[in-house]
Amino acid sequence: MLIVGLTGGIASGKSTVGRMFQECGIPLICADELARKAVEPGSDGLGEIRRVFGKGVLDAQGGLDRAAMARIVFQDPGARKLLESIVHPVVSKEKERILKNLECEGHEVVIVDVPLLYESSWEKGFDLIIVAYSPKAVQEQRLVVRDNMSKEEALARLDAQMDIEEKRRLADRVIDNTGDPAQTRRQVEGLLNELKTLAERKKSAEKMRSGLG
Repeated sequence: MLIVGLTGGIASGKSTVGRMFQECGIPLICADELARKAVEPGSDGLGEIRRVFGKGVLDAQGGLDRAAMARIVFQDPGARKLLESIVHPVVSKEKERILKNLECEGHEVVIVDVPLLYESSWEKGFDLIIVAYSPKAVQEQRLVVRDNMSKEEALARLDAQMDIEEKRRLADRVIDNTGDPAQTRRQVEGLLNELKTLAERKKSAEKMRSGLG
């Protein structure tokens, strides 16, 4: 099974690209969804976050106050790393479990959506990495319009992540999401054909190694 990482920057169109792959029948694992489950009320993850960061990051119902947590981690890289050290191991373990199940079901290609893939040094876990790309100016404009942020707030969010141009440089494949959805979809469909070919090659190579063993 070909395991493909999908990443990008905030408001670069990563979720749009992931949804298009799903519409083409490709399973998608969303690391953000796994992270949310990792800190659900009653979870060990949320308990550890409360111990480390205090009750101020909990809401009135005892769940994680994401806005309060975001204010802390976007202003303090050390706090962000600490939060990641709590959540990421849980996410990684669950991701591996789902991947094994998908492989047993016979899927040839799976996409794993990881917003902070490079920042978290997850590159080695994938056969190929796709970056959904939009220039920083476009990301900023989308945040201001979509999320009703000020320009300063948008830039602070963008500066808290690796620069999108650096992610573009590191990527194995890039899908430019600057244009309209039809242009993005054509890129997704074209890349999907390549991914299926790569999956077949990987399968053949594994069979050959197994036979030699």
